[in-house]
Amino acid sequence: MQPKGSPKKRKAEAPERVSLGYGIDMTATAEAVYLDLFRKAKEAEKGGDYANTHITTFNMIQDAVKRIIPNDPMNKKYALRGELSNIFRLRKGRLRICWIASSRMRRVCIMFISETLRKEGDVNDPYLILQTMIDSGTFDSIFQQFGVRMNRLSPQGRTNKPH
Repeated sequence: MQPKGSPKKRKAEAPERVSLGYGIDMTATAEAVYLDLFRKAKEAEKGGDYANTHITTFNMIQDAVKRIIPNDPMNKKYALRGELSNIFRLRKGRLRICWIASSRMRRVCIMFISETLRKEGDVNDPYLILQTMIDSGTFDSIFQQFGVRMNRLSPQGRTNKPH
C-alpha cells in the first residue's frame, strides 16, 4: 500500500477522448475525391516521397474531415452567402470542402471536395460546379434528410459570388 498523498503508479494509457463533435457523412462525389487523394498519398508513401503534394493535400483534407469540421461545423466563418447560404465551406489552399450540417441530428454531410482553382465565372470554379450539382437535384435527398432548404435559380438569375 502506498502512503497517503503519494501518486499511484500505473501504466501509461492514452487519455480517453469524449467526442462532442458531429458525425460525418460524405456524398458519393466527395467520397470518390477523398479516396482518390488517399490512394495517391499512399502511392507516394510507398515510393518514399514523403514531401509529395498528394500527401500534403490528403493530410489537409483528413485534418479538416476528422478534426476541424466535426468540432464546429456551423461556425459562421465557414458559412457561404447568397444562393449557397445554407452550405458551409472550408478553404485550405486551393482546396474547397463544402458541407451541410444538422444540429438536431448532430451530423455533417460533406457534399463536395474540390481541388480546382477558384476563378470566378470560370467553368471550373468550385462554387459554380457545386451550384450546378444543386440545381440538377443531385443533393435533394440529402437536403431533405438534413432539413436544409436550398433555393434554385435559373442560370440568368445567378451570380457567382457565394461568399
